[in-house]
Amino acid sequence: MIEEKNRLINVNCSFKKLKKIINFLRYKNIFNIFKLLRRNKSKSFLLIKKILINNLKNFYSKYYFIYSNINIKYIYVNKGKCYKKIFPRAKGKCDFIKRKMCNIYLCLVYFLNG
Repeated sequence: MIEEKNRLINVNCSFKKLKKIINFLRYKNIFNIFKLLRRNKSKSFLLIKKILINNLKNFYSKYYFIYSNINIKYIYVNKGKCYKKIFPRAKGKCDFIKRKMCNIYLCLVYFLNG
């Protein structure tokens, strides 16, 4: 069994949206995942597609395996940093905007015995 791990840290995207999409994609085949990712053009789908393509390229450049034999071991999202933007207002007051980030982790596996 050969593994290739990859991650995107502090992605400027909603944790709740990414969690729903990843739970939907978790137990699907790689080719079915690419079909679903090709259809949708939203930001969260593009981020998942980006990390999946990077991981497959790394896997292929190291080991030269066929993509059809590669499976997803795990893919998950967790919360990252939260930045606050401060906008000063009159009379010593200010407004806050929270910029929430999340982290995406992906691990691909190739089983040598089939």
